[in-house]
Amino acid sequence: MRLAVVTQSRDRVGGLEAYIESILPALAQYHDVAFWSASETVSNRGAVALPIGVPALTVDRSAPDPVHRLRAWRPDLLFAHGLDDAVLESDIFRVAPVVLVEHTYHGTCISSAKTMSWPIVQTCERRFGAACLALYFPRRCGGLNPVTMAKSFRTQSRRLAELRRAAAVVTLSAHMADEVLRNGVRPERVHIVPPFVSTTENRRVHNTPGRVCRLLYLGRLERLKGVTRLLAALRPVADRLQRPVRLVVAGDGTERHALEAYASIICAASPRIAIQFTGWQGESARQRLLADTDALVVPSLWPEPFGLVGLEAAAAGVPAVAFATGGIPEWLRDGENGCLAPSLGARPDRLADALVRCVGTPEALARFSAGARRLAAEWTLDRHIARL
Repeated sequence: MRLAVVTQSRDRVGGLEAYIESILPALAQYHDVAFWSASETVSNRGAVALPIGVPALTVDRSAPDPVHRLRAWRPDLLFAHGLDDAVLESDIFRVAPVVLVEHTYHGTCISSAKTMSWPIVQTCERRFGAACLALYFPRRCGGLNPVTMAKSFRTQSRRLAELRRAAAVVTLSAHMADEVLRNGVRPERVHIVPPFVSTTENRRVHNTPGRVCRLLYLGRLERLKGVTRLLAALRPVADRLQRPVRLVVAGDGTERHALEAYASIICAASPRIAIQFTGWQGESARQRLLADTDALVVPSLWPEPFGLVGLEAAAAGVPAVAFATGGIPEWLRDGENGCLAPSLGARPDRLADALVRCVGTPEALARFSAGARRLAAEWTLDRHIARL
């Protein structure tokens, strides 16, 4: 079968591109595969590596038919991962039948955040529709520009129509399967395909009583990622443990400068706390950070569709602490490979409670670390490819 993998960019931006890079060799064993992207731009992070014989095709915006290169390759099936341009995405859907992977809330939320921020932060479980327009401003579902809201509503309505037209919809979590079913995708077309992780052999630097409590955040620095709540939780953690706490924040985003300023205030007020911002880190650097940490913290306010970073940590034997939102409880089993905090309101004190439970004693930390490795062993590439 001629299978075209369709995605926004070949640039190794994050988890989506890493996922595609990991499965391409397996797909190429069984199919004639091409890679098509809507952007040719590649940053210093590098490009998705393609197996030998897999052509790299791109959009041609100067042509009357911007997807003519893909059409000329004559695919039998498209394995699509979502595009930024909804109009271009509609053009893609006319090339061949589509298996669409719903990585995020495209077509099911005006802002794609699926989060209400007032009067408290909470996940939105509404079916997407016209009523969302009435709630958008009162519940602080996104920005405050009515023109942007109306434009986004039209875009997401178009995406929902394409979602319902897809030959099949793949989700990486039961949470996302529930989301697309709630929004009118036929049940026989929805398939849960759990993701995978490769276990690592890194020798972790294990902690001992009295040592610094080492925490790690890996991800984008955006408001709904909840890093502000994590910073606010550090002082109660340090006070309760009566130990120094070190947080490494590895990532970039629009909130970085504001977060660095807030971190400076926290560190000045509490000598026990040290916070380091490293910026975006590549694969080898991420593994080094994981080898020198006690727990990964995933303080997301929005309902993470899955949270692949948690599996990455588990593969290195690192337990996780997170708010119980979205697909996170599907891989973070409270009391087994880490600790969950209640998501309603996303309170820093509840996150601090979960952190203390996880890293408070060497015995707890060792138990959660062993649980993390056991969990990672369940999420294999072979299982993923077989389901796919």
